[in-house]
Amino acid sequence: MHTIMPDDTRTQDLLQRAKHGDADVFAELFESLRPQLLRIIHGKLSPTIRQRVDPEDVLQDTFVRASHSVERFEWQGDGSFHRWIEAIAVHVVLDVVRHQRRRAALRLDREPVGDGAPPSQGLRRKERRERLDLALASLSPDYRTVLQLSRMEGLTMRQIGARMNRSESAVKILLFRATRKLKEAFGDTVSLGLASRPHDETGATDDG
Repeated sequence: MHTIMPDDTRTQDLLQRAKHGDADVFAELFESLRPQLLRIIHGKLSPTIRQRVDPEDVLQDTFVRASHSVERFEWQGDGSFHRWIEAIAVHVVLDVVRHQRRRAALRLDREPVGDGAPPSQGLRRKERRERLDLALASLSPDYRTVLQLSRMEGLTMRQIGARMNRSESAVKILLFRATRKLKEAFGDTVSLGLASRPHDETGATDDG
């Protein structure tokens, strides 16, 4: 007779595996909190900032930050993991807000008197694009593909799954990992300025 572990006991068991480097287990734990984290992120971003920053990007940066810190997480009772992840999401949101405010202030300070953007601005944009291309080139083919389809072509998780012959849940995990690797290679992924994609909140039960 099999015993079904309570949610908190199962969470502790999975966390121990995640803390020992099991990335799939951590992605599973994170994915279970996805809807509530998106609600928190969406609620804390102003409409103006949401026009420039996709909450999904903030969610993915939350995943990256949490996955790098999970080995230091200490269980403190029921709900402690949820609260820990939510706190990280709030910190990422605050970082994004501060970053966007600094960018807005810089734009005002550097607004040219005449028409057209200053040459230095175009040069910085070109250099940033070249760095992004190099960072993408350093990723595995699957990582490049999922980022291309999701962030540049704007496909849903279901559409990407059909293209890549993977389940939706497997695509989400792949996208999380690809974003983490891109951030390691490139830096700030929230302000990449890539096209937003339609959101597909339909879950999947297999890891295909």
